[in-house]
Amino acid sequence: MARRERLGILLASILLVAASARGGEPTLADAIRTAAGAVKPAVVSIEIQGRPVPGGQPGFQFIVPAPGQGEEGARQFEFHWPPGVEPPQDFVVPKIGQFPGFQGFPAFGRQGNEGSGLMVDVQGDRGLVAAPESLVAHAQTVKVKLADGRQLAAKVLGTDKLTGIACLEVRGPNLAAAKAGKATELQVGDFVAAVGGPATGNVVTLGIVGAKDRPGVGEQAGTRLIQTDALVTEAMAGGPLINLKGEVVGMTCLSMARPMRGRDLAGVLPIEAVVATVGLLAREGKIARGYLGVQFAPVPPDAKEQLKLGHGVQVGMVIPNSPAARAGIQTGDILLEYGGQAIADTDAFRAQVAATRPGTRVPVRLLRAGQQMAVEVTVGEQPGEAVVVPPQPVPPEGGEKLPLGLTVQPLTPALANQFGFRVQEKGVLVTHVDPQSPAAKARPGAVQEGDLIKEIARKPVTSVTDAQRILKEVLDAKAKSTVLLLRNKETTQYVVVDLPQ
Repeated sequence: MARRERLGILLASILLVAASARGGEPTLADAIRTAAGAVKPAVVSIEIQGRPVPGGQPGFQFIVPAPGQGEEGARQFEFHWPPGVEPPQDFVVPKIGQFPGFQGFPAFGRQGNEGSGLMVDVQGDRGLVAAPESLVAHAQTVKVKLADGRQLAAKVLGTDKLTGIACLEVRGPNLAAAKAGKATELQVGDFVAAVGGPATGNVVTLGIVGAKDRPGVGEQAGTRLIQTDALVTEAMAGGPLINLKGEVVGMTCLSMARPMRGRDLAGVLPIEAVVATVGLLAREGKIARGYLGVQFAPVPPDAKEQLKLGHGVQVGMVIPNSPAARAGIQTGDILLEYGGQAIADTDAFRAQVAATRPGTRVPVRLLRAGQQMAVEVTVGEQPGEAVVVPPQPVPPEGGEKLPLGLTVQPLTPALANQFGFRVQEKGVLVTHVDPQSPAAKARPGAVQEGDLIKEIARKPVTSVTDAQRILKEVLDAKAKSTVLLLRNKETTQYVVVDLPQ
């Protein structure tokens, strides 16, 4: 099409939109605002604390100077050996001078402690939140911020590396679940919008569906993703992708959400997979995925031509004592069918195996030395790191109420042992927090059940009587807010609580 014709079509489209706007008909902008507003109550922000540095034995640290910026521009890097890997005895820490022109390593993985999430199911005061697995895995504390400003403690029910999803549980009144659409009905070219959590200001970016059923990469190999050119930042990853009806069609993936170079495509996990994964994690704490114990390689082009193959994958290596080894699969075999279905490529086959329940006996048709043969393999369970959620201590019932929406009790030796405090610790234990109280809206984080109040208004608290007396003094002084010093088994922090007027 000639350039003049393209410009004419573009101008006609602009004039049509402008005419529709003048006539009072809904515009694209109206549709976006309405759709984003419909999903906003279910989009949350995730904040974590205390995530350890991944890796095994400490390796080495070094500092890279930034040219022309002096010490202030220097960056420190830390290397850890992978778990189970011993450093070689003759290993020598490399010097920066050995790498001419070295300017520092590019950032990789998640750098911050915040992300977005999506409330996918609500039953009464219990909500299930889909969040990025790489953000919350191994975090010591996880908090969820709602669109109405509330901040709730979250419990990690389980995580799944393949889909990149963690399932969080929160409790509170008036929780809102997202309305799920059907990712299967999306068409390439459809308008979609990505929405970030409250910490991003519920930012909205617009794009189109660029591709469907694309294979995931890295740890998400085996999943099938939607791709969109809607801008997705790290803080938005984990939030929803919506259609213009306000229905959620997917969850943006962290592994594809990196600092953008122009308009990179973002990966989106279809909402059907999100809902199914969250449901399994909530019930079982993990997802048991199928495992064969082979490494795959594409069938060489010359072998395809010689054997007239239109599909299949070649076995590059068989792991000893694996399900594949026990079934008699050998290195060099070309696998043609799995469970009666033709194997299209490596990514599709990996997804087929992962979706098989461990313990299932599956027929596999393969090609060995030009001859077809069939074997039966009993699928194993994919090895991985299952998330074990320790039992949470249950605060005792009863206690004395404070005018901040708190119920507290003296810290007895038995309660100190139960909640991880020293027996000689001083303070009063929070046993209940009213969800609508000033304590629940404390800054920078809500007071939680199981917190130990050490100070009120900078004065030490050693008993319930102390807490009541100090609060009365603060209220009598007509103060607008006060400061609490809270301690739990992970952290000690000050929070600001607005006082009832």
